[in-house]
Amino acid sequence: MSKVVFTGCSFTAGVGWVQSNDRLIRNTQGKYHPSLWVNLCHSQIDQLNNLELVNLGQAAASNADIFRNTVDAIATHGSDIKVLFCQWTTGPRYRFRTGSDAWHTFQSLSPTARGQDKDQTYINDVLDRFLALHNLHDEILKVIEFVNVLKKLAQQLNIKLYNINGLCPWDADYFVRLKNATPADYTTFTREKILDIDNKSNEDINKLYQIIHDEYDAAGGVDPPTWVNLYNSFKLNLTDTNFDLMHPGTQSNQLYFQQVKQFLETQ
Repeated sequence: MSKVVFTGCSFTAGVGWVQSNDRLIRNTQGKYHPSLWVNLCHSQIDQLNNLELVNLGQAAASNADIFRNTVDAIATHGSDIKVLFCQWTTGPRYRFRTGSDAWHTFQSLSPTARGQDKDQTYINDVLDRFLALHNLHDEILKVIEFVNVLKKLAQQLNIKLYNINGLCPWDADYFVRLKNATPADYTTFTREKILDIDNKSNEDINKLYQIIHDEYDAAGGVDPPTWVNLYNSFKLNLTDTNFDLMHPGTQSNQLYFQQVKQFLETQ
């Protein structure tokens, strides 16, 4: 049967919709909740409701995880996939096993992984030091590289591929390369998070700006027409939460569904 596939992080997996002391249940069973945006899209969008729904969202997934899961979906289902939605997340994000035990030993490192209890103090310290070594440009470049590999695979198999900005960090018009501009003309995210303009000369700032956009272009570019919401992320539209008081609730998921629906109506 022809399929519509969704990949992404916890926003796609439906984390927090099911109340349970069992982490596995909390992280996996929410994907069946009728208010999850994925299920709203499948049940209420004409182009999708006659397709078999495959939700491969993964709790705490990094963009590398999402890319791997999407490639695996394409390898598994091939041309049976008619529509593929790939929801990208924040970075840097790493998920790894801290011990070889029968119980849960996974640890996530990301900008949102900080905890408040005293047992988290060591992890918070490691996290701060680790994240200080990263530049968000490289994280964004990875997304562009992933997007373009998936685009080539989708074209070969006649799959309609759409990208979704779940928790990506860039701001409005970030990918628009400005000509004859001064640092003051760049977006706030570009100035503060990418170029660190307070510690560089104007000459170095302008040179780095060109290098960054050259690297985006060399990777194939962000390809705005394939994005449901390139500059209007799900995170920006989070207005309420579900049972875990962290992940999007009913109102937010309704907004996400409307974003996808309105986008598809223009295609």
